[in-house]
Amino acid sequence: MRGILVAILFLGSTAAMAGADCREHPPEARMSVLELQQKIVNEYGFAIKMFKVDDNCYEIYGWQTDASGEEQRIEVYFDMATGDIVKKEVD
Repeated sequence: MRGILVAILFLGSTAAMAGADCREHPPEARMSVLELQQKIVNEYGFAIKMFKVDDNCYEIYGWQTDASGEEQRIEVYFDMATGDIVKKEVD
């Protein structure tokens, strides 16, 4: 029984660290990095610490300010063509 519990806990922790499942888009259909960065800052209100490409997603590490004014660290994956949020994790 203990072995099953440990296996479940291990599988749960690895699933939380998995990346997003973004659709593939041809290069000509993708938003430019600058265009998406402007959308991230102006529309979503996120501050970007690091921006990268992860498989078929644009990904940022940064922070957002919550309703109480506290800063929260975030990891967000975006669709490369639309700039829509595919997955967001908040610390």
